[in-house]
Amino acid sequence: MRDLFTDYIAEAPQLAPFYGRSIRDLFDSAPKAAPWDPPLAKDLRNYQENLGGHARFMGDEAVVVTGQQAGLLTGPLYTIYKAATAIRLARKLRERFGTACIPLFWVASDDHDFEEARTAYVLTKAHEALPLRYEPRANVNALPMHRVPLEDSLHDIIDAAATQTRGSEHRERVAAFLHESLEKSASLADWTARILARLFRDTPLVLFAPHLTSARKLAAPVFEHEITHPLESTMLLNEAGKRLRELDYAPQIEKGAIECGFFIEMGGRRRKVLFDKERYVIPTEGIACTTSEMVAMLHAAPDRFSANAALRCVVQQRLFPVAAYVGGPGELAYWGQLRQVFAVFGEEMPAVYPRARALLTTAKLNQLRGKFGFSPSSLAAGPEALMEQAYAANAAPDGRVMVGRHRPAIEAALAPLVAEAAEVSATAAAMSANLSRRLGRELDRLERTIMRGTEDQAAAVRQQVARLCTSLCPNRKPQERVYNVLSFLFEHGWDLVPRLIEELDIDSFETKEITL
Repeated sequence: MRDLFTDYIAEAPQLAPFYGRSIRDLFDSAPKAAPWDPPLAKDLRNYQENLGGHARFMGDEAVVVTGQQAGLLTGPLYTIYKAATAIRLARKLRERFGTACIPLFWVASDDHDFEEARTAYVLTKAHEALPLRYEPRANVNALPMHRVPLEDSLHDIIDAAATQTRGSEHRERVAAFLHESLEKSASLADWTARILARLFRDTPLVLFAPHLTSARKLAAPVFEHEITHPLESTMLLNEAGKRLRELDYAPQIEKGAIECGFFIEMGGRRRKVLFDKERYVIPTEGIACTTSEMVAMLHAAPDRFSANAALRCVVQQRLFPVAAYVGGPGELAYWGQLRQVFAVFGEEMPAVYPRARALLTTAKLNQLRGKFGFSPSSLAAGPEALMEQAYAANAAPDGRVMVGRHRPAIEAALAPLVAEAAEVSATAAAMSANLSRRLGRELDRLERTIMRGTEDQAAAVRQQVARLCTSLCPNRKPQERVYNVLSFLFEHGWDLVPRLIEELDIDSFETKEITL
């Protein structure tokens, strides 16, 4: 199938009907600013203060939004790159048009995929990918992240990360903050936001969580429309997916025909809602109700309703004057199914801007790559597939071939002496024969010595190739999709993130190599 991401950044004309604005359109006119809802602005200010964030805003700016599910220690590196891209893009729009524009990070606190959120990978100083996995004693099944409790075992995870990764004089301060922030946090979502607030402390990044009371109230009309127009958004999503498939693109979202675009909390747990036979059904609870009854539930408790991935994008536009959303390749794909969904809710679809991509490396890793002639993309083949190329680039002598090539000449040169000595005396004959045998043994020893050197060199090559792959392309995946920022933070300290913000390339959409 065709690569939608590649065609999108090339602004392929066949994709234009699926998106609201192209990347180029974003820079043709100033972003539209508008006053935010005052209670929402107040809640957001309180939220920043509670997290220890320093971001300031007036509450009437245009917004560049990005976001990610709350996850252990903020999840993979691409979370950091998303936030950094939003910061740079908001700055670019502000400088280009002179319009107030701020970056906002949507911490998806109502997401309930704990299996995805519970694990973070760090690159150890032994050049291994170490999984850190949160195993709470509490039953967290279907809990939204703003309800997932934090247990003492998380302190052990912090200690494991601090001791197993490369460190420096920064290690103690970073670890101390993680322990302190864990103690101050009320949930996994809260801890994620608190860590992000520290990482981006000296930037204009505003952090937002959709479970804030004011946000739930403002989103209620979106849910009411979804309830009173059953399965409309689901049908539109699937129809757009079908049209993309006809163009040879793989749809990112395929919803069941009776799946609704919202969830409802029951007993604190997030439950899927279906619409079947003219009734709303919550299968896990054995509940069925009419449209009017579901609307009444919404009016009574809007804080229990949350959006799926598609409807979240509509809620975003209802809450803020969003000029652009910063997303990764998968998000770019599912946004391509949303244009008609925005239309039926009366919302304008913003531009979708690709997040920056990066590969964090070191001078030593670059030297190794050069030694073997590896490109960053070639590392995705994995260590075993790369060994032949690595051996060819660093061929060691084969002891058997070398000794075997010279042995006949050496033995032939000795043979006349052995023959002549045998004619002198029995003692001379015995000594010459012994010399011939000793020479054979010494040649065998030399062969084994050379072979051992070859084997040692081969083992060193294997180790170096494995180190390259694990550091730069772990599990044959892009580094940014696996490793957590702590892999580098204990060594480089809090200044790492400001450096990344400035070094990331938000214009080329190619992976930027950054040597730390």
